[in-house]
Amino acid sequence: MNEYLDLARLGKNHWWRYLLGVLTILFVWQIIGSIPVAILIVLTLMGDNHTVFVTSRGVEGMDVTVYFVAFMLASWAFLAGIFLAVRFIHQRPLRTLVTPARSIDWGRLFQAFGVWFWLAALTALLEAFLYPGRYVLTLDLPRYLPFIFLALALVPIQTSAEELFFRGYILQGFGLRIRNLWVLSAISGLFFGLPHLLNPEASANYFLMGLFYFAMGAVMAYITLREGRLELALGMHAANNLFSALFANYTGSVMPTPALFTVTELDVVYSVLSALAAMVIFVLIFTVLWRRKPQAEPPAG
Repeated sequence: MNEYLDLARLGKNHWWRYLLGVLTILFVWQIIGSIPVAILIVLTLMGDNHTVFVTSRGVEGMDVTVYFVAFMLASWAFLAGIFLAVRFIHQRPLRTLVTPARSIDWGRLFQAFGVWFWLAALTALLEAFLYPGRYVLTLDLPRYLPFIFLALALVPIQTSAEELFFRGYILQGFGLRIRNLWVLSAISGLFFGLPHLLNPEASANYFLMGLFYFAMGAVMAYITLREGRLELALGMHAANNLFSALFANYTGSVMPTPALFTVTELDVVYSVLSALAAMVIFVLIFTVLWRRKPQAEPPAG
């Protein structure tokens, strides 16, 4: 854990640099990154297509693939903002947000991806068995096949940007002052959970959905600190969002997609309890069964 947190000391760490870094990231992400969706909204307001309209949740009635691509382009801006802050404000390599080694452990990342993907699939299958009719087959093959490639290209960028920011930049920043694993995990959970409460899904039950987002953020921080690297969180987050985008999305999701199945009802209690159980299993697998073996690797510079 200490080696991962100490990566922040490779660069310049004055408090004003973190303030400037966060402001830079948020500006590039939220202002510049919102331009594609803003253009869609302007074109919608200027157009004559009355089946497409703008709501507080975005543009509704538009082809979901078009909106998906515009929405996901913000992640490229997010990633660019993180790069600018780390490379030029803190003057250290972007890789130091991921690992103290000279290279990313892709095998570990894909292990985490596979484990969480199967856990997500199992919880979805159990829900479909317990509540028949809740999962509706909505496969539209002409739209679904090209969407697979778009999702595989764009979703990992979105989840990686979030991980680099929340479990990399922010976590390492707090790690300069706080070294307690549990406190850092809780802080990460709070920082991750609060903005996600703006998602429309959260309105179903703000307390339980807040607990879900907090737990996800805290667990991904915990495994990052235990592992001393970010690969597990990167894989877990990518698997979570790709499963939702491709296989089982909710009606009214913050990011509608032409998924294989559409879940007609968001059962908050089941979703939270099943996710918490999956998180426990995930942590046990990677801290007990597949615990990372110490390796002699050259440190990052």
